[in-house]
Amino acid sequence: MYSTDYGMFRFCIADTEHDWRPGTQQYKFIEHCLSTVDRQKQPWLIFLAHRVLGYSSGEFYAEEGSFEEPMGRESLQEIWQKYKVDIAFYGHVHNYERTCPVF
Repeated sequence: MYSTDYGMFRFCIADTEHDWRPGTQQYKFIEHCLSTVDRQKQPWLIFLAHRVLGYSSGEFYAEEGSFEEPMGRESLQEIWQKYKVDIAFYGHVHNYERTCPVF
């Protein structure tokens, strides 16, 4: 997990191989990263992670019936909304997917 600023962008990068539920070190890092952005300097707040933390129609997720990594969206959706994350990018599933705003 780390963060970086590049021009108008703040990138908050999470480690999906470790616990990100509220109260964990990673959750605290993510919240700190999101809450400390200066929207005058970085108006774009971007969240990145390897495994899909939201929704995916990838075949593996469909077969297991989860459509997401365990504890993904439920654990982070509140702070994504609170700090108005603009976009999230994920890897792992080798499909191109996009959705409209979810809130």
